[in-house]
Amino acid sequence: MSRFNRIIFLDEDNTRLSPLASVLFKKKVRAASIDGLNIASRGNVVLFPEPVNQKVVEIAKKNDADLSSYVALELTEEDFSDKTLILAMDNGSKSVAYDRFASAINVYTLKEYLGSSGDLKLPMGGTIEEYETIVEILKGLLDNLVMKFSEE
Repeated sequence: MSRFNRIIFLDEDNTRLSPLASVLFKKKVRAASIDGLNIASRGNVVLFPEPVNQKVVEIAKKNDADLSSYVALELTEEDFSDKTLILAMDNGSKSVAYDRFASAINVYTLKEYLGSSGDLKLPMGGTIEEYETIVEILKGLLDNLVMKFSEE
């Protein structure tokens, strides 16, 4: 059994990749019959309950997921625990989490946790096609994450 029972996907403002990673990973976990994982997403800087980027909502819909009513949630001290794994989309988000919270533990980038390196970011103002390219990379990483949790 995995040492983690909660996974939080983290990005800058919780309106782009982290909520998408969360809903896609939930689907993959269900399909793999992995039980006992609470999956969520958060942002480092959430000034108000902002909706998800419209391009991300559209991509989610193409992947049979609904983010149309999701609103951004900020990372808090209470989100950290020995049983919680926080997977940042990029090194900047990881660094901010450690800088902001004295209790920060178990924060990795998604790629780092899977034994790789590098950031996963959507291009600001990018086209839907550019977003979809990054999302395909994300989906591959989430498949690897499912395999990792299946083996534990």
